[in-house]
Amino acid sequence: MQIQPIQMPISMTQGGILPIQPILTDSTQNAAEVSPATFKDLMKKALTDLNVSQVGANDAIKSLATGGEENLHDVIISMEKASMTLQYAIQIRNKMLEAYQSVSQMQI
Repeated sequence: MQIQPIQMPISMTQGGILPIQPILTDSTQNAAEVSPATFKDLMKKALTDLNVSQVGANDAIKSLATGGEENLHDVIISMEKASMTLQYAIQIRNKMLEAYQSVSQMQI
């Protein structure tokens, strides 16, 4: 048995691809909606998200133990999400400490 190669029509290979046109909106509206986020706000949101994932996983475990939750897969997924979020936060903390130590060791 012989395998036939896939052949594309010539019109598909020679046609030009047009760029996506930008969406025009009112620039004053966008400026009012988007405010610059400070580092403090970003860290506060990240820690809040971390806490929410940890509490959610804990609640899922309690629900499974008491018989409220019957789907073990959802509980394991929520536990893994919480674990990955915690590991990510730990790595960010380590990088921030490294950066602080390297800046504090600089000679002026």
